Amino acid sequence: MVPDRLSRRRFLRGTAAAALGVGAAGCGSNDREQTDREGAGTRAGPVRLTESPTPTAEPTPTGTPTATPIPEVVAEYGDQFDSIVNAVDAGADPEGEEPVNDVLTDTIADDTLVYFPAGRYALDYMEIEDVSEFGLVSIPHERAVLVPSGPIDEIGNHFIDFRGVGDILLDGLEFDFTESGVGGAVRTISEGNIVARNLRTHGKLPDRNTERKHVAYRFEVQNPRGKGLVERVVARGGGHDGGNGVGIFVGKDHAGSLTFRDCEIANFPNNGLYASAPGQTLDGYTGNNGDIHVRGGRYENNNIANVRIGSTGSTVKDVLVVVDEVPPSPSDHHLNVRGIRLRARSDQLVENCEVRIGENAGPGFGAISYHPEHGSSVVRNTTIRVDRDDFNAIDATDASNGGSRAPLTFDDVTVTGSASGGAAVEIADRPGTTLRDCRIEQSGADRHGIVLVDSENCTVVGSTIRVTGRPIETENTAVERRNLSIETLRPGGNTTPAADGE
Repeated sequence: MVPDRLSRRRFLRGTAAAALGVGAAGCGSNDREQTDREGAGTRAGPVRLTESPTPTAEPTPTGTPTATPIPEVVAEYGDQFDSIVNAVDAGADPEGEEPVNDVLTDTIADDTLVYFPAGRYALDYMEIEDVSEFGLVSIPHERAVLVPSGPIDEIGNHFIDFRGVGDILLDGLEFDFTESGVGGAVRTISEGNIVARNLRTHGKLPDRNTERKHVAYRFEVQNPRGKGLVERVVARGGGHDGGNGVGIFVGKDHAGSLTFRDCEIANFPNNGLYASAPGQTLDGYTGNNGDIHVRGGRYENNNIANVRIGSTGSTVKDVLVVVDEVPPSPSDHHLNVRGIRLRARSDQLVENCEVRIGENAGPGFGAISYHPEHGSSVVRNTTIRVDRDDFNAIDATDASNGGSRAPLTFDDVTVTGSASGGAAVEIADRPGTTLRDCRIEQSGADRHGIVLVDSENCTVVGSTIRVTGRPIETENTAVERRNLSIETLRPGGNTTPAADGE
């Protein structure tokens, strides 16, 4: 039976401390110098991770399998689990000839850690349930690679499936999906706490059958008191053009708190980090509104959204989003490039991020995009570059069809780039919206600055606007304008001061 409690173990206490520290750093707060309470502090600019090397076609483990738990394993985990099991000692084949399911099944017990020495391990679909404080790990200087023993049509969409497990640790494992048709979800659904770190997927998801749901990783903390830390998870192979693979998915039953730190997710046709489901309320579908906190990482060339949140108090900080080519998509009709997507609920914060939309990115609804149902939120100290024509840097439109009409706040946001046509910022049906200390400079032809529609009592203050089109355009909107520096750019970069008030 899964205990209705939080673990006493050190690694889970550490997770709880880390996750507690990322609380919603308040859309209701006016403190622009507020630091990230998990200890990261305030950065002068967004974090930038170096791009991971392209994985080889068939990753080959290095090192020699060992027959006993080496001192590093004991030193790292000895006071966290009652039992450490060496998978090879227990009978697992490190050469990948025989599936290790039976061996793993025999190890499943409370307070147990299974250590994989360097090797290649074949695995059928593996389900782990009704256990608490259980882990699967390798160590950094070894490579333990798990590979499905058959194609997805034989073993199904899920590869490793934790369900109803009290507390879970995954660390240092790799998953080889480089063979055509091979791959599946690593699904971690916990009734306690989760630590998942240093995980890497090689190859693409076999996601061409769009009648199925295809996910590389899924995480949920179903206990409202539970905490989760997902750190340094890398999946850059993505999915196929014509497929519908998702990089990381958080299901609607997530009720606790999840932090994603320094992950790299790229080239998925149906969202990179899809974490908005817990906040959605639809007919027959109500999420448990567990909060999500994204810290650092690189999200690149994912369709629909690179990062997507939607639960109350969720935050995105120090994240780099890059779209410099057309992402894979289920079809041309479903191609919609977006950087950060705010889907539902309110009191969310995007801070100290960078979003780059290249000229070859493909069409989409915005570098930062808002669903009509989304309520109030703040974007702060964030840089957006858009070089794709007719592509908004900020898009909050179409709220008139049953939308929330809640105000949005943009504080110290910079928009640059060479995009022509359309507008840098387009907002509709959002009365009370504020742009403060922002800089908008777009050099492409016929590019407008800020367009506000049906949004009374808006404020643009302390900002610079330099565009080739109209700096501020309004329709059925009253805007208070204070301390603005406005210039109309000519082709070639020359400027002309705008008329007073514009």
